Amino acid sequence: MGIVIAIANNKGGIGKTTISCNLAVALSNLKKRILVVDMDSQCNATGILMPTYVNIKNSLYELLDIENKKDISISDCIYLSKYKNVYCLPNVEETAGLELDLISEYPESLKLLKEKLEPIKDDFDIIIADNPPNIGIFVANSLYASDLVIVPIDASSAYSLDGLRRTFDLFHTIKEPAPIRIKILINKVDRRTQVAKAIINDLKMRFNNSEMFQTIIPVNIAIQKAEYVKQTVFHTYGSSRAARVFRDLAKELISELNKLGI
Repeated sequence: MGIVIAIANNKGGIGKTTISCNLAVALSNLKKRILVVDMDSQCNATGILMPTYVNIKNSLYELLDIENKKDISISDCIYLSKYKNVYCLPNVEETAGLELDLISEYPESLKLLKEKLEPIKDDFDIIIADNPPNIGIFVANSLYASDLVIVPIDASSAYSLDGLRRTFDLFHTIKEPAPIRIKILINKVDRRTQVAKAIINDLKMRFNNSEMFQTIIPVNIAIQKAEYVKQTVFHTYGSSRAARVFRDLAKELISELNKLGI
């Protein structure tokens, strides 16, 4: 049965979507069948993964629209991406308008994504949920459905550690009574800067090695160029250092999932 991984942090601009999409492709290169669920109504993961010629008839909006009495199958909302063995459940901007309806049905609506994913979990090895930069109802749905939460940390920002432990505590609250597994991923690292060195050292003091990925994502021009043209680094920069790092991350993730028995 497919493992659900949420990429989440309440801070914006830390690279959640870039990590989600590049990790998905790296995992597919390891012969894994991957589904990326775009939980963010900014639709950036959808823009990176979905071919432009595909007409999106059903999306996360139709799937989570509790006021719509149509029984939409999740299979009708899943599309093959630009990349072999990577599929996408796309999002549209209108999904943001569902938030109040979903909140009004809380806590029942907290289980909605988990229930929707259940019929197709056997079809995928790993399901990655890319989340908006907050801890709203869509993120809460991802956390409730997840087996593992990857929390990216921006090593270029002195504010990246603010409230981190409180964020983790809130993640645990949403997942109760089931345990939640959280793994920190250090992103945007420029080892030449004192800020990056200080943040890495601070994280190592606060958290055990088992709570952090050993793979670190560097600041890299290939990632920046790929983001600009809405691609993954594997599309045109497959031999770059950035692509190699995401391959390393995919291998480490598979090893970690085996250790955790999930």
